[in-house]
Amino acid sequence: MESFLFLLSIILLAGVWAARVGDRLGLPVLIGFVAIGVVLGPGGLAITPPVSPSLAKSLGYMALILILFEGGLHTSRKRLMKALLPAFSLATFGVLISAFIMAVLAHYLLHLSMFPAALLGVAVSSTDAASVFAMLGGQALRKQLVDVLEAESGTNDPMAFFLTLILLQWFAHGIGAPWHAVGYVVGTFTLQMVVGFVVGIGVGYLASVLNQRIKLDTGGLYPTLSLSFALLSYVLAVFFDGSGFLSVYVASVVMGNRKLDHRHSILRFHEGLAWTMHILMFVVLGFQLDLTQLHRIWLPGIGLAVGALFVARPVAVFLSTVKMGFDWKEKLFLSWAGLRGAVPIVLVLSAVVPPENMPNILLNAVFFVVIASTLVQSFTVKPFAKKLNLLDPSPSEGLLELVAIARENAIVLPVEISEDSRLLHRKMVDVPFPSNTLCYALVRDNQVIVPRGATRLKSSDNLLILSDRRHVEDLQRLFAEEIVGESMFLP
Repeated sequence: MESFLFLLSIILLAGVWAARVGDRLGLPVLIGFVAIGVVLGPGGLAITPPVSPSLAKSLGYMALILILFEGGLHTSRKRLMKALLPAFSLATFGVLISAFIMAVLAHYLLHLSMFPAALLGVAVSSTDAASVFAMLGGQALRKQLVDVLEAESGTNDPMAFFLTLILLQWFAHGIGAPWHAVGYVVGTFTLQMVVGFVVGIGVGYLASVLNQRIKLDTGGLYPTLSLSFALLSYVLAVFFDGSGFLSVYVASVVMGNRKLDHRHSILRFHEGLAWTMHILMFVVLGFQLDLTQLHRIWLPGIGLAVGALFVARPVAVFLSTVKMGFDWKEKLFLSWAGLRGAVPIVLVLSAVVPPENMPNILLNAVFFVVIASTLVQSFTVKPFAKKLNLLDPSPSEGLLELVAIARENAIVLPVEISEDSRLLHRKMVDVPFPSNTLCYALVRDNQVIVPRGATRLKSSDNLLILSDRRHVEDLQRLFAEEIVGESMFLP
């Protein structure tokens, strides 16, 4: 047990360090996390015990559920609706077009038969918007492009998993008559998407209602409540033969756009959990990579990466966004911004479990394409966006830096006015606050009041005071007769 906990702590510490170094150097976190897995795993120092593909696949599924849920909580419904048509087209027709092109390339470059080539094509057609935004270094991209990339990444994962499921079933049982195959694909697709969508809406609505009505004694249980619904949305959809990943994303979007008690703690909890799962997932996937095998496919691997970057994604974007209001610059950026995350690797793990189903070259080839294309795009996404003049001038990096400085120094201090306070009935303007201090909210009888200079203090008033952390002792002396809570830094 102690050895396991020690190894887990080392992996998480190394992951945090890799994220920090990657941020400074402009490298995607995927590269650092996978590198940790390669170094620690059986193909490197062999510090960790072997992790079976089935266990890696299960961890990947769990991580994707939590990562999708966290992303959906931050998605605006109004902005999602505006981007729905192009995002849906990219997530369906775009994935199909890209998968077909990559399958043809895999067939000729790796000499794979039809089904393995098709699986590779589907796997590398899924995108990860979070990687794109990380590479932009905090600079704002045009909102239309941001919305499309976010919506596409949230909806093309269910499509990729659906296509993988279809291909595996065809591989195991045969395609049969063409008309029967087409009917099966259309029927299964409709069932998966409709059930996933309906279950997601239902679970998201139920979760938001319960969040407001349950009135838990401690705020720390609200994130646990939301986590339970994240897992429930996936399980229920899969139980009824729907898309679990689509259900998770829809449920989180519904929750995020409704009123939530303890919203801030819920968002912070899921953000931290998503990052933790990112680290564990990529590191464990790195355990599966054998560097000694990559040299055998480096030449066709480069061909596949070039095909993915310069052929498959651009063709898919230009064809699936016809007459949707994008100019050629925006289409070029959408073509180049198709960074890949962990989904391609998890999809291939679904195919190589059990191992007799598919050639092991699939896993190495997908690793090669994901890592090679990500390395190239990570250094070029931001300059390319600048070159095409697609970055908004605000918020500037300087402003973001000022916000960061403010967060480091600003604190919020909660104060409750007691019955025998010397400040009772005093006007707010007459309270001798320290400099650079503001009472920005007053809670009275469960009602939030924005205090003005003429607002008089009453017993049991709860004040929220914003100030510099250097004034905490001054505020504690000022409110020596009151109930003063712990000062908190801004989120």
